[in-house]
Amino acid sequence: MTTYRAKHREAAAASRRLNLAFWLAALASYLSYSLACALTLFGVSPLIAAYSGAHFASRYLWISLAVGLIPTAIMLLAYSDARRKMRERSAGEQARALGAEPTRDDHPRDRIYTNLVAEMSAASGRPPPETYIHRRDMSINAFILGGADDSLALTISQGALDSLSRDELQAVIAHEYGHIENGDLALYSQLTAILHGYYTISEWQNRQDHIHTAPEANLFDLRGLLNNEHGYSYTGGILAFFGSIHYLCGRLLQAAFSRQREHMADARAVQYTRHPDALIGALKKALALQHDGVRLIRPPLDRAHIYFIYYQSAQNRLLRTHPPLRERIKTWGGGDVSERELDALLFDIQQQARDHYETDPVQRGKSALASPVAYPLLSLDRTLAAQHFPAPIDPAAALIALYIYHSGASPFDIEQNRVIPPKTLDAARNALATIEHTAPLAQIPLLGHLTRATAPLSEAQKNTLEQHIQRLIKLDKHLSRYELAAYICWRASRCPAGHASNYREQRDAITYLYDYLISDTPDDDEAQENYQRLLQNSLPIDAPPHTLLDTADHKTGLQLCRHLETLRQLDHTYRKALLDAINTYYQRLEKLTLPQAYLRYAIQQALT
Repeated sequence: MTTYRAKHREAAAASRRLNLAFWLAALASYLSYSLACALTLFGVSPLIAAYSGAHFASRYLWISLAVGLIPTAIMLLAYSDARRKMRERSAGEQARALGAEPTRDDHPRDRIYTNLVAEMSAASGRPPPETYIHRRDMSINAFILGGADDSLALTISQGALDSLSRDELQAVIAHEYGHIENGDLALYSQLTAILHGYYTISEWQNRQDHIHTAPEANLFDLRGLLNNEHGYSYTGGILAFFGSIHYLCGRLLQAAFSRQREHMADARAVQYTRHPDALIGALKKALALQHDGVRLIRPPLDRAHIYFIYYQSAQNRLLRTHPPLRERIKTWGGGDVSERELDALLFDIQQQARDHYETDPVQRGKSALASPVAYPLLSLDRTLAAQHFPAPIDPAAALIALYIYHSGASPFDIEQNRVIPPKTLDAARNALATIEHTAPLAQIPLLGHLTRATAPLSEAQKNTLEQHIQRLIKLDKHLSRYELAAYICWRASRCPAGHASNYREQRDAITYLYDYLISDTPDDDEAQENYQRLLQNSLPIDAPPHTLLDTADHKTGLQLCRHLETLRQLDHTYRKALLDAINTYYQRLEKLTLPQAYLRYAIQQALT
C-alpha cells in the first residue's frame, strides 16, 4: 500500500497554495462589501445619481469604500485577538474548553488509550501529548491541539473508546499523530483564528453559531440570523448582511484547506500502522453511527476542521470540511458499504458497549440464550471468522467446563452426585473461569475449537469424555440449545464424513432437518413456503408436507442429532447441496437469535 506517498505530495502542494488565501479572501470580502454598498446607494437614489453628475457619484464611491472597511476591520481585529489568546493558552486548556476531561488511571478503557498513545509516541520519537476524553460524546471522534509552550493535547470521544477495537483505536490515534507530523497544528491554530475573524459578525448577536450549514442544505442557511427566541430580529437581519460574505469566504477557505489535511492525515495513519483495514473499520463504524442518527456533540464551527470526523458537514462539496466517509473508506480499499453491513456494524457497536459495561459476565452469559436479541447474519459470520483461540493445555477439561457452565449445575453439585471423577472436575474448574468470561457469541467458535483440539486423543479417552458429556446432559434434565449444538459438534467430530450416494434413502433425515429449521422460527408467516424453498434449493426428493416440531423438547433435539449423523455419511457433493440450501434460508432471515446461531453453526460442522 504505497499510495500514501503520492497523496502526501499532492495534498502538500495544494496546502501551500492556501497560505495566501486568507488575505486574498479578506480583499475579496472588502471589495464585495464596498460594491454591495455602492449598488445600494445608487439603487435608493437613482434620480440624485442621474442629475448630480460625477461629483455625487464620486462621493458615493468613497462612502462605499469606507463602509466596506467596517466589517473587514472587525474581522481583522477579531483575528488578531484570537491569535493572541491562542498563543497564551495551553493545549490542555483549549481541550477542556471544548468539553474534554483528563484520562483516569482507574478506568480500563482509559489505560488502553494511554498505552496506545505511549506506543505511538515511542514509535514516532515524539514526546506524548496530554490525553483527554470527551465523556459526553458517544460518536467516534478525536482531535489534537497545540498550544502555548509547544504543549499538545489529544482528545478521544467516549464513543470511540467504547466502539472501536484496539487496532481501530490505534488507527484513529495514528491519524491524529499524522496531523502533528504534517505540521497541521500551527496551521490549524492559524486557521481557527482566521475563521474566528470571519465568523465574528455572524456570531455577534448571541455569541453562538447562528449561521450554519444544515446537513440537508445544498449551500448554506442564513435563516438562523434572522430569528431568535423572541421572533424576528432586525439586528439579526443587519448582521446577516454584514456577516454573510465573510461567512461564505470562511466556509470555502475552511473546507478547501481542511479536506486536504484530512486526506494527508489518513495517509499518515496507513503509513504508521501498515494496517489500512483498521482505519477502514473505524470509518465504517462511524458511518454506521451517522446512519443510525446517533446524538452528536456539535463542535464550534470555527473548530470543525480539527476533528477526525465532522458529522454535520454540508452536502455541497465546496463547503465540506471533511471528505465524505464513504469516499474515505473507498480511498483505502473499503469498497461500497451496504445498508446490511451498516446494520451489522451498528449491532456490533451496541453489543460491544453492553459487554464493556456488564457488571456480571456470568449472568450475562446464562441469560443470553433466553434473550430475544437477534444478531445480524453478517455480524455473526464476521465474529465467527475473527475468533482465534490459543491451543488449550487440556482441551477435554475445557470442553467439559463448557458443558458444566451451560448445565446450570455448580461444580459442588457435580462433585456430590459423582457425575465425573474429582480429578477431571478439578481440571475443568481451572477452565471454568475463562468460559464464564467469554462472550456468549464467542462461545460458538470456542466450542468448535475445543472439539477439534480433542482430535489427537485416543479412542478410549474420547469414549470416556463422551460418557462425562452424556452424564452432564442427563444431570441437567433439560437439553439446552447450547448443549444440543455442542453435542452435535462433538458427534460430528467422532463420525468421519462418508461418501454415500444414495441420498434418496435419507429422505426422512433431510425432511426432519428442514422441519426442525422451519419450526425453530415460530413467528414465521411463510413456514410452508420456506419449507418448499428449502426442498427446491436442495437435493430433489419426494417430500411430505411440513410438520411442526417442538424444538424445545430434548427428544426432538436428540433425534435431530441422530439424523445429522446419518446425513454426514453422504458424499461431500450432497452434503454441500444441503448446506447451501440451509445457508440460503438463513440469509433470507438476515437476523438470527443466539439459539438459532448455535444451531446454524452445529449444522455447518455436521455437514462439512
